Amino acid sequence: MRGKLLIASILVLASIFFVNFAINFTGFAVEEEFPSNVSVSPFQILADTFNGSTTNFSGHNESTYRNFPFVILEKTLYGKVEFNENLDLVTMGGADLIVNFDRDLNISDNLIYVDNLNLSGIDKSANLSIYGITFADPEIYHNGALCTDCTLISYSGGVYKFKVDSFSGVYWLSESFVPPVCGNGVVETGEQCDDGNTISGDGCSSTCQIEGGGGGGGGGGVPPPINITPPTTGTEEYDFFVNPDFFEITMNKGTYYQRTINVTNNGSNSITISIGVEGLQSFIFPEVRTISLGPGESRIVRFDIYVSNSRAADVYVGRIRFVATQVQKETRAILQVNEREALFDIRTEVLKKYIPPGGRVRANVTLINKGDLRNFDVSLEYKVIDFDRNEYTLKKEDFAIFQSYSDIFFLDLPENISLGDYLFYTQVSYRDVNASSYDTFTVEVVSTFSWFLLILILLLAMYLAYRIYEHKKKSVIFKEVTKKKEKEKSEKIKKELPSEVPKLPDKI
Repeated sequence: MRGKLLIASILVLASIFFVNFAINFTGFAVEEEFPSNVSVSPFQILADTFNGSTTNFSGHNESTYRNFPFVILEKTLYGKVEFNENLDLVTMGGADLIVNFDRDLNISDNLIYVDNLNLSGIDKSANLSIYGITFADPEIYHNGALCTDCTLISYSGGVYKFKVDSFSGVYWLSESFVPPVCGNGVVETGEQCDDGNTISGDGCSSTCQIEGGGGGGGGGGVPPPINITPPTTGTEEYDFFVNPDFFEITMNKGTYYQRTINVTNNGSNSITISIGVEGLQSFIFPEVRTISLGPGESRIVRFDIYVSNSRAADVYVGRIRFVATQVQKETRAILQVNEREALFDIRTEVLKKYIPPGGRVRANVTLINKGDLRNFDVSLEYKVIDFDRNEYTLKKEDFAIFQSYSDIFFLDLPENISLGDYLFYTQVSYRDVNASSYDTFTVEVVSTFSWFLLILILLLAMYLAYRIYEHKKKSVIFKEVTKKKEKEKSEKIKKELPSEVPKLPDKI
């Protein structure tokens, strides 16, 4: 009897333990088919960075969390998201039962961004409001392209409100694109030149593109062309600079980033600058396309950078051009796009950063296998490219990789390669999986004066080394001679001394 009672007690205690474990693990206590009103801490909704009219998510039961109505998330300085459909927050929390709006939903300056991978099921109809907008005619960009499922609701008081059918990715606003006007004397985006007319044959065509050739001279009533290929060096009257003039960014697919560039007019006259992107126009989007600066005036220009999930993991290069009628500047950019969960990690390090035309550039390439597969063949492609994506030298190799692989690879540069900055680009491939990396180097010519100076420095170094050697040699000889003389003097003194000390008389 006692044995049966003991077994029954153990079963009761075990049942209580497993019920408590189930409640703590799931976050909800379920009685038959109806959810209870038990509020358990493991289920969390993190929205501490939001304020204003943001929904209060505490104190509800499981039934409400699984079908939460009228969810609002707001940051009073930047914007608001109002959902038109109910959200299943329990499913959205995933296995860890945490809905992290603080981490996965970003509302900031002219930006609303949601990470749909971490907030599963949030792709519902919603009204989005972006605050502090000053554009005259804004356009809505969604995932780096003009939004096709966005419907304007209202725009007043700096608040731009619009509806989306499926809330996903990143949204921002930009001033509507105004096509360049050829013949107005201002080099705008898409134009290579603008000489103030639409007449071809004067070096700048009727479509504001640079004309080849040059043609003979003499006579003619055509005025000399102006503003053809603005120089990169300004004058005292017209000049500006951009900071930075180079940047590099590494981003995963489906992520968003903002970058700013400071443009300063350091000339004595006002200047109008057009902004355009070349090579990276599918990733980088300027907030404005034209700015005007007075003497000494600066403007911080924001660039929205977005990588969609459909983009291939690779290294992309390009330029952001700032073009005025009198002068042009540029910021070079490198964008490395990675998979969210990559099979490989590839690293490239150029061993010598300055290479002459026709020289050999070497790079240490390291591959790390981050997957479970071992001892399989991969393909490595490596080449030299410039910021216009021109390729100069290319090689391909196949080899087996276990867990890691490292070796030095080299490429010979053409004799006629232009001076400037280049990339040593590497890409490893296995079936349809790729990973890319790069490092930069500079092609430059060492001048005759530099060679003379280098030789002079080497000769001076050799002379100094010789003098140091001679000084040490003389010092050693001097020490040996001094030691020898001291020894001889000591032996002479010993010889002059009597061999026996004379005895004194017993009585004095």
